[in-house]
Amino acid sequence: MSKGTRSLRRAVLVRLLVPVALVALLAAAIAYVGARHFSVAVLDQWLYDAARSMANRVRWDGAQARLELRPRTPNSVDTDVVDRYLYEITTDHGVRVAGNASLPSPPEPLGAHATRNVYFGVVDETPVRVLELRVRHADNGIVVKVGESVQKRTMLARQLLWLALGVSVLIGVAAGAVIWYGIGQGIAATGAALRKARLAGGRTPLAALQLTPDTPVEVVPLVAQINALIEQLAAAHRLNERFIINAAHQLRTPVATLRVQLEAASRSQDGRRRLEHITDAVQMLTHMSRVLHQLLTLAQADESASRPASDARVDIAQLARDEVAHRIDDAVALGVDLGYDGPSLPVVVPGHPGLVREALANLLDNALRYGAAGGIVTVGVIAKPVATLYVEDRGPGIPEDERPRVLDRFYRMPGTSGNGCGLGLAIVDEIARSSGATLELASGADGAGLRAILRFSAAGGQRDAPHQNVTALAPTV
Repeated sequence: MSKGTRSLRRAVLVRLLVPVALVALLAAAIAYVGARHFSVAVLDQWLYDAARSMANRVRWDGAQARLELRPRTPNSVDTDVVDRYLYEITTDHGVRVAGNASLPSPPEPLGAHATRNVYFGVVDETPVRVLELRVRHADNGIVVKVGESVQKRTMLARQLLWLALGVSVLIGVAAGAVIWYGIGQGIAATGAALRKARLAGGRTPLAALQLTPDTPVEVVPLVAQINALIEQLAAAHRLNERFIINAAHQLRTPVATLRVQLEAASRSQDGRRRLEHITDAVQMLTHMSRVLHQLLTLAQADESASRPASDARVDIAQLARDEVAHRIDDAVALGVDLGYDGPSLPVVVPGHPGLVREALANLLDNALRYGAAGGIVTVGVIAKPVATLYVEDRGPGIPEDERPRVLDRFYRMPGTSGNGCGLGLAIVDEIARSSGATLELASGADGAGLRAILRFSAAGGQRDAPHQNVTALAPTV
């Protein structure tokens, strides 16, 4: 066990020993009180028997009473190995008949129907236990008091207390041992159930644990959490594998071409040809850089889609205006009239700002790349009833039967010009799903060109604002 880790068995044992110790002490206290009660009852019964015996030996001569004792009886009554026994006999009228001590009166006199009373008192500064007994003889009555010192009772109480504490300690130790063993057996059973669940899940890496019939109920939430973690790891593993496969597939040809161009440039003796080869190599590096950027963006979108929804928000109106301003120079260079059509106040939707910006950049890049022939590209935002971001061009568009397929990764329509790799719309679709939005491809105004639409599930609210139409100056061709 490494330093700093906690033992489950020890933690459970410590938590259980406290109530077990309390229960053991309570049981010991109950046992002590019960044993003390019965021991006192036995000793009090002995006093009662002695009092009855003395009362039976009282003889009456008219109105006079006397106590008849056999020889040596007083000594047997007066002495004991541990305690001293005392007695006193009086008539109902208080006339002393016999006795070896003057015993104290009870705290409360006997009632009219009571025959005996037991209480504690003091004789010659010695605590005593006294039993008072009233006995009727024809028309006369006597009161017999029998007492004993309390040394024996004190010794017995002390012995009972130590016995109860010893039993309590033994119970605590035995309970601790049983708990320690039981916890160990439970942990062992849990470990065995987890091993069986792991074997039942197969030997495939990152396979989920399968519950077996003997899996403890307490382990089921743990297995569920482990399976959730395994699923997250498996999803991350799949994303990594997909990224590696895609990167290897897309970069294999550009790397080979780059190598050929550089080797040709190194062998060429003609400066012009060497420059052409280097220029081609630079273009290939630019293409590779774009492919890597798209692959990384796609991996980020995949990862974002696999995670729970976050609280990130993005203002698509501001985002659209910023992207239009950023790409105006590119549009002018291509002879395209690029403009923004939408509200001037915020239109806030759920989504990661960086990913939504990347989606818009891909849509705008496709419009400028493939729709430049139409001469007009519009980036628009609609606030109500559903927050919408769209990019519209007047280019050749995408046939309706091809629109579902162009969302697949690495798919390019036959006859498509340029050196793209077929990831742009796939990236946009993945980002849309990770942001709770949907991507729709439709025809542009009057059925010409393409209108790529991102419809978001909810908006954060938008105040009434004037409509704004910002358009780049159409270049002079």
